[in-house]
Amino acid sequence: MRSTLLLLGLVATASLPGCVTVDDVHLGDGTFGHKISCNWRDLSIDSCFEKAAEVCGAAGFETVTKEGLSTGRAINKGSTDPNSGAFSTRNILIRCNDQRPPSRY
Repeated sequence: MRSTLLLLGLVATASLPGCVTVDDVHLGDGTFGHKISCNWRDLSIDSCFEKAAEVCGAAGFETVTKEGLSTGRAINKGSTDPNSGAFSTRNILIRCNDQRPPSRY
């Protein structure tokens, strides 16, 4: 019975169209941040920013870094979406506004 439930859980996870992952990180200035990855083909960088808004809530967030790894494929001529097929990974590093360091002034 337990192995059947485990197998069903694995099948359900594998059938997801894509997911956004969030890892908690410590930033160089001593504050706390989140690395958000949107590394599925069907996801865009907008998926990362939507998750950031969900993670930080009403406080909002600031983007510390944004990066992507190119697949080496060209974007279709005429495409206006720079986050389409040319990237296999999309990551943002954010800090929620309520986790900003205090001002030094």
